[in-house]
Amino acid sequence: MGRLSLIGLQVRVVTDLTQPEEEKSFKLYQPYLAWKEPLDRLAAVAASFLGWQLSMALYGYVHRITFAGQPAVENYKARARVLRTQDDPLHVTKHWAATTTETDPSSGIAYSLLAPQGVETQGSPASLFAGTLQRTATASPRYPSLGYLDLTINGEPPSRGVAALDAQLRTVGNELLGLPVKLRRAPAAYHSTEQSEMDGPPFLVSLRVLARDHEASILGSYTDTFLSAQAVSTWQAMLEQGRPCFLLIIDGSIDDAAGPLHRFFSDVAAQLGGQ
Repeated sequence: MGRLSLIGLQVRVVTDLTQPEEEKSFKLYQPYLAWKEPLDRLAAVAASFLGWQLSMALYGYVHRITFAGQPAVENYKARARVLRTQDDPLHVTKHWAATTTETDPSSGIAYSLLAPQGVETQGSPASLFAGTLQRTATASPRYPSLGYLDLTINGEPPSRGVAALDAQLRTVGNELLGLPVKLRRAPAAYHSTEQSEMDGPPFLVSLRVLARDHEASILGSYTDTFLSAQAVSTWQAMLEQGRPCFLLIIDGSIDDAAGPLHRFFSDVAAQLGGQ
């Protein structure tokens, strides 16, 4: 009836035990979901959701993740409210010391990578990011291991580019580093999974992508101020929590970002592959 994908396990909710087994899959038998009476099925669905909620709470307790309330989310929201009052929310990034910039030769579009303070910023954005992945993937006092790689796109990228970007992310994470990857679209993802990014286990590297130019709203007077403010505020909040979080700012629109992002991840893969 349904499927929940976890990092290394798939949970299949079934009402019939005769369904075939699947490799690396856990079958959760819930026959009450197949009851004929609508009210009985509704009660079964409610009980099922309560079970998932309990599982989430137990997982959060074991891994020291706050599962009731979202203080980390409230942190970045407070920062975003301050940035929204400014003419340009990106102004705070202009004098960020740990910044390296490059221009994509095929499109002529420049992009800048803002790294956590203290990170050596010599070299290209791709070499800097690849070097951080390599160092974090090995044992270190601050980050004992790298659990997963997160890529968050602020804005709505064209669907044709998402599949290619996902493939490149999996090449870097799954194939070259042997790690799970997470591809998110913001701001929606900030409301659902940012708490775990900021307040969960610290063993991740996160790359946040933001284009400078955005389409004007068809209706009303909505601007991109909120989108930019939220992108910067979440990056700031992640750094405050000690997370290795990078902000990649592209001097163009999200549609223009396909070429620079493709080159960036190709270069990262080449660095990690020793080419």
